[in-house]
Amino acid sequence: METTIAQRFEALIKALKMNNNSFAVSLGKSASNIKIVVEGTSKPGFDLLELVLRTYPQVSSDWLLKGEGEMFKSDPKNTEAPTLWITLKDNYEKTIEDLRYTISLQRQLLGKYNPAPIRPSAGSNIIKLFPMFEEKEIMAIKA
Repeated sequence: METTIAQRFEALIKALKMNNNSFAVSLGKSASNIKIVVEGTSKPGFDLLELVLRTYPQVSSDWLLKGEGEMFKSDPKNTEAPTLWITLKDNYEKTIEDLRYTISLQRQLLGKYNPAPIRPSAGSNIIKLFPMFEEKEIMAIKA
């Protein structure tokens, strides 16, 4: 029996023990994007298909794209479908890694700049954001 791409998406979501919303979250997509595919209102684009296959490498591309063969690859290391928790955890860890890298770059850039010099005629024209410090102390603080 031949299946439609909508039926295959629906079957995959059930096999992963998810619903449309949790599946969408695992892909970083909106629930409405997945809903229109599952309902058959719209066919998935290349980007969505690629994202599904990258996020769930155990899914057979032949099955997802053409409906041929088994849903999951027969490779023993890929037979177990990851849970939503594992997928979200992996995405979270990747995001944290990216943020740490960004912070390290920002620290390097900030280290290249010296604090601004004290203005000699500052006097009472400065708006005091930190009333407990004198201007000299604020300007001497390094990032």
